[in-house]
Amino acid sequence: MEASINLDMRQTIEGMTLVFDPDAAGDLDGTIQFDVSGPEPGVYHLRIAGGECTFHRGAAASPSLTISTPSDVWLRISQGALSGQEAMMQGLYNATGDISLLLKMDDLFKPTAEVVFEAPGQRPAGPLPLSGMAWMTVAFLPWIIYWITFDIPGANHWISVGLPLLLSALIVGYRSVFAQATWLEVGGLVFFALAFVLASLPGLRPFGSGFAVWGSVVSSVVMAGLWLGTLFFSDEPLSASYSKWGYVKALWRNSMFIYPNAVISLMWGWQFIVAALFGAAAILLPNLTGFFTLARFLLQVPAFVFTAVYQKRAPISNPRFTDTQLRLWAGLGLLVVAGLLLVFAFIGSQTGTHARAL
Repeated sequence: MEASINLDMRQTIEGMTLVFDPDAAGDLDGTIQFDVSGPEPGVYHLRIAGGECTFHRGAAASPSLTISTPSDVWLRISQGALSGQEAMMQGLYNATGDISLLLKMDDLFKPTAEVVFEAPGQRPAGPLPLSGMAWMTVAFLPWIIYWITFDIPGANHWISVGLPLLLSALIVGYRSVFAQATWLEVGGLVFFALAFVLASLPGLRPFGSGFAVWGSVVSSVVMAGLWLGTLFFSDEPLSASYSKWGYVKALWRNSMFIYPNAVISLMWGWQFIVAALFGAAAILLPNLTGFFTLARFLLQVPAFVFTAVYQKRAPISNPRFTDTQLRLWAGLGLLVVAGLLLVFAFIGSQTGTHARAL
C-alpha cells in the first residue's frame, strides 16, 4: 500500500494520526484543534495522550493549540509546497494557545515518505498461523460446504447442514477464545443452527419442508444481511475485520481505510442479493436451473478478486461516495433483504403446507 496524495482537508488532518511519532511525543498530553475556513470548512481536533494520536470531528472542550487556517493553505503546507513557518509569518494562518506545541509539530508528525502502513506478519491471536484474509476464507468454508451439498439429491442433512454447523461452532469457539469472532462467523453459526432445526423437523413444521427447497437461496439473503448490516450496526465494515491485520493499527479506524472496506462490504451485500435472485430463478425456471445455478456461484469469483485488489488501495484519496451515500445503499439493500426473507418465508410455508397435504 502506498501513501496517497491529493487528500481533502479532513483526510489530511485525519491522516496526521498515521504519521504520528509516539517516541517524539513522550508523555505529551495535549489537543490540537483545526478551525478550517475556505473551500473546505470544518472543525477537527487531534488528541495526543498516552503515546497515541486520535482524530475527532468537531471542537474540543479545551484545546491546547488552535490553528485557524484556510483549507487551501494547510493543504499546501501538508504537501510540502509551502513552509508552515513562512505561512504563519505571512499571516496565511493563525495559531493560539501553546505555541511550543506548534513548533514541535515537525517532530511529532513524520514525513509521509517515512511511514510504513503495512504490517507484515501481523495476524489474529491464536496458535493457528493464519493471516486475517486467510480467516475470511475459513469463514466462508461452512457456507461453501452448505451450498455444494444442499442440492445434491439424497444428501443427508447431517452432512449438508450438520457439517457446516459443526465447522461454524469450531470457528466461533476458537476465535472467541483467542481473538474475536466476526459477524460472518457468528452469523454462520446462528444460521446453520436454525437450518439444522428446520432440516431435522420437516414433518412437524411446514417451514421445514419449505426450507428443504428454498434453504440455499435463503442463505444468500442472510449473507447479504450480514455484509450490509455491518455498515449500519458495527464500527467496522465486515471486510475490515479481516483485512485490517495486514496494516498498522493506527490505520484501522482511519476513514481512508474504512472507506474501501465499506465499498467492499457493500459490494458483497448486493452480490448476495443478486445471487439469491439467481437461486430463486433456478428453482422457479427448471429448464434454466443449470444456467442460473452456475451464474449464482460464479458471481463470487469477481467478488473475491475485487476484494483482494481494491482493499490494497487504502488509504483512498478523494473517495467517490460519501458516508451518507454508502449507508443509503446499504439501507436499501437491508430493505431488500427483509423483503426477500418475508417472501421466501411465505413461499416456504406454502410449499411445506402443500407437501403435508399430499
